[in-house]
Amino acid sequence: ELVAALQGVIKRTQAFEHHHIQKESLSTRERMAKILSTLKEAKDNQAYCNFSDLFTIKEGRQGVVVTFLAILELIKESLITCIQTQVYGEIHVSLPKS
Repeated sequence: ELVAALQGVIKRTQAFEHHHIQKESLSTRERMAKILSTLKEAKDNQAYCNFSDLFTIKEGRQGVVVTFLAILELIKESLITCIQTQVYGEIHVSLPKS
């Protein structure tokens, strides 16, 4: 389900791809911190954030990959959880319940 959701996000980035090449410095650790910050803000309003809302489409494919790797690393470190309540439904990301 995560891979299918990632493919949907990657498809949306194709409209924002540029044809000039330049090196972008995207940090997985910085993205992990940004995701945690976003989830802490979302916790005040609701218990979760939609998986697709964590991505910035304008960053293109590279930004999507860095964000996806950051999400996987946060899951591995048990700093966030991903929940899907319905088959093929939206994936929700949240901070673990303390």
